[in-house]
Amino acid sequence: PVLATAIRRHRRQQKRDVSNNLSTIFESERLDLTEYPSKDVILHLTGGGFFAHTIAGDVPFLMDWSAKTNAVVICPEYALLPAHTFPTAIDEVTLVYTSIVSGNSAHTLGFQMDRIIVTGESAGGNLGAALCVKLCMDGLVDVEALNAKRRRCQRTGEAGRIDDDLEQGGDEDSTGGNKDDDNNGRPTTNPGKVCRPPEIHLPDAIMLCCPALNLSLEPTPSRVIGTRDPVLPSSLIATISDAYIPPSLGISKINPIASPYYASDDILRIFPPTLLYASSKDPLLDDSVHFNARLRRLGVDSDLRAAQDMPHAYWGLGGFGLHPEASQVQRE
Repeated sequence: PVLATAIRRHRRQQKRDVSNNLSTIFESERLDLTEYPSKDVILHLTGGGFFAHTIAGDVPFLMDWSAKTNAVVICPEYALLPAHTFPTAIDEVTLVYTSIVSGNSAHTLGFQMDRIIVTGESAGGNLGAALCVKLCMDGLVDVEALNAKRRRCQRTGEAGRIDDDLEQGGDEDSTGGNKDDDNNGRPTTNPGKVCRPPEIHLPDAIMLCCPALNLSLEPTPSRVIGTRDPVLPSSLIATISDAYIPPSLGISKINPIASPYYASDDILRIFPPTLLYASSKDPLLDDSVHFNARLRRLGVDSDLRAAQDMPHAYWGLGGFGLHPEASQVQRE
């Protein structure tokens, strides 16, 4: 029903032949979110090695997730190789995410977001983790303030989300007051600091399967052991990495937005609760193990669950009834 309403609204807007200029009517509708119901959102980023979208294999378990959680599933069709290299895909994913979280897309979707979880598999797992890194590195969320909030919570034993202060428009100063009290909750103008919209925050959680966290070609034991993985053999890892971040870009493959594995401690320390799925035979297993260990060492609520004898990116295999373990993971 929500999707049908959104489609009807979209068609009505098309009939009005609205110009590219901002419409006063539509802008006022966009800003008034009280008329829209609140929905939880699963933002799912498909795999496919940045060359394709695996939506056909993902639909069965995404429908199950939606039915069991009553959440709306959104799968953006981000730009693909070979026409679009880094950072086009992550830029598009970030645009979709910020539009949902800020409420800018409520008038099109027909609902406003309550909570949001980002999920992704393989290349989509890369984008899910990279989204969190990019939000921090681009200044859309205040890393310094979130780390300060986390330190205060650890000292006082306070529970709850660490970015609550930012959602209200600013962090608390040392006197206990809100820096933005004199500015109606909006970020104050401060030369040299990024002016960030207070409604943008990190996801409530992320859940990634066999994420491609490290696009460098550095050999690891799991990459050597998984050389002949039926889904992601070693030669394909190199092909994807070189195509997504070609030398002509002049960008290092250990850029934290391209390879979240290399994100700084300050950024990883404020990551949302994270659940990683891997396989004992996945060539990227070691990357997930090390990433999870690092998150846990930094105090993040992170967990890693590994399936036995499954190939890379196995979430979608459960829908065909051939891999009961994959079906069990989907239900979890």
